[in-house]
Amino acid sequence: MSSPGITKKAIANSMRKLMDEQPMTKINVGDIVNMCGLNRNSFYYHFKDKYDLVNWIFYTDIAEEFKKEEVGSVSAWKLIEKLCQFFYRDKLFYINALSVSGQNSFEEYFLELIKKLIIIRVPDILDESAEKDFYIDFFVDAFSVTILKWLRNGMKMTPDELVTLMKKAATGAAARILNDKE
Repeated sequence: MSSPGITKKAIANSMRKLMDEQPMTKINVGDIVNMCGLNRNSFYYHFKDKYDLVNWIFYTDIAEEFKKEEVGSVSAWKLIEKLCQFFYRDKLFYINALSVSGQNSFEEYFLELIKKLIIIRVPDILDESAEKDFYIDFFVDAFSVTILKWLRNGMKMTPDELVTLMKKAATGAAARILNDKE
């Protein structure tokens, strides 16, 4: 690993340790660099702020978890289940990351990822239609709100239980709509 890669990992490991001990809102750049023995300039050379750092940790971890060829070859439900398992393994970090909202927040970054995953999978579900953007937004909202609520509530059910309920809700609603006779 290159020297910048080693430095980024050291900073990321410090942030993870700090987030295990206290809320993200109470952590500042000074705490992070003190823990890993670096100076503030080293931090700012690699990251804009602590939010950028948390998003980098997520991106790095998720990139290792999801390979490009896999994203296009497995079902949307399998992707969602794998994403939920990913969060479940590092519960405390991601619950803490979601405690902060607004510009550059983890939530904003997460929503971008969900949208990218949905865009990849929508052609399998829908034909090219004028309403494609509406459907993308609909699915992004449905999946992201459900997953974010699950995360914020402490992930009390397993990823498998969550995805099973999501599937039942989506397929049950679709079946009722298709069978509804007006």
